[in-house]
Amino acid sequence: MKIGIIVRKLNMRGGVGRQALSLAFELKRLGQEIKVYTFLYNNPFPELGEGLDVFALHPSEHLATRGNFGIFKEDRMARALAWHIDPGLDILNPHDNIANHVAYHFKKNIKNIPSVWQMNEFPTMRWPLSLLGWDEDAEFHDIPKKALLARKLSIMAKTIYENKFIKKQDGITIFDSFHRDMLEKYSGRDAVIVQSGVDQERFPFILREAPSPREELRILSAGNLISYRRFEDIIAALPSLLASGLNPFLTILGDSTPDKKYLEKLKELAQRMGVEKRVSFYGDYGYEVWHEYLKKSHIFVFPHLQSQSLTAYESILAGLPTIVAAMPGTYETLQHREAAYIVKPKSPAEISSGIKEITSNPELYQKLSKEGSDFIRKNFSWERYGREMLEVFKRHYKK
Repeated sequence: MKIGIIVRKLNMRGGVGRQALSLAFELKRLGQEIKVYTFLYNNPFPELGEGLDVFALHPSEHLATRGNFGIFKEDRMARALAWHIDPGLDILNPHDNIANHVAYHFKKNIKNIPSVWQMNEFPTMRWPLSLLGWDEDAEFHDIPKKALLARKLSIMAKTIYENKFIKKQDGITIFDSFHRDMLEKYSGRDAVIVQSGVDQERFPFILREAPSPREELRILSAGNLISYRRFEDIIAALPSLLASGLNPFLTILGDSTPDKKYLEKLKELAQRMGVEKRVSFYGDYGYEVWHEYLKKSHIFVFPHLQSQSLTAYESILAGLPTIVAAMPGTYETLQHREAAYIVKPKSPAEISSGIKEITSNPELYQKLSKEGSDFIRKNFSWERYGREMLEVFKRHYKK
């Protein structure tokens, strides 16, 4: 089968890019003919891109997409990319937002072939309208603050616009039931739940022991610095850990270029709480750095307001006890105090309590480390993801 995988951009490390390239690599290993299409390509995953056929728009076709009309400019780029797609493909597989616009224009203007859209989050919102105003702190990001009513009206208008592209998809795959229900509510479409994969060979289990009370407690978190990552919740948990006699140090791995204001706000918060010498921001990172910190850290914290996270699965797979905020996606697949430690979102107090309990209880520490790794190894792999996606493609493929 000739499959065209479409991704909005492949120029920085992130879950969508890693997911799409890992799937491309796995489908190629399974004997499929794969071509990847994107607006911008500067492969952030050299270990995944090797041998893949990737097409990117010429710089002359790029448009500045910031501002109120950015979504329409991106649609123009999607239309341009559609004209470069091979009409001899059997099926399209757009990943996440805007990529489905490319498939829409290809199907409409060039050739009507099946398209199976991998939806990670709903295009116009991360959470339902009823949760607006709760999702993140407007002071921590560059997005202009709008009145709640204005945000709701804007999202409703964008949803109507995006549904034009969503309804032309022949099939939709998704990670979790929460976003599947959102899709049905706002677009009237059903979706197939297919869990993402993880590179089991690249993240072997590391035998660990809980740190002693006086030992330096190395806390790790990761992700491009965008305000919905909620790194401030971990920083805000540090004073409580210090007061309990622990010696915590937090390292945050992630590119700060997506939202420079967020990085500055995090630094201000750390200084205000008197923990600035205990918080370090590494910046953009690759697999070698990621592996290094997975080995030397004691605990990983995933406080993000987002859906599925490959970094959380990788940390658990490597045997690093992991705290996960109870948001849709990742936490749905993990049992509390077995594969991971689940906390309420936006709760520094629960993060602090979780860290104290895990590090003070060697049996729980070992259980999260060993049972968590075994659970991920048994239930998540790129091979499994590739085979399940291929089965979905075959159901929509028209010979």
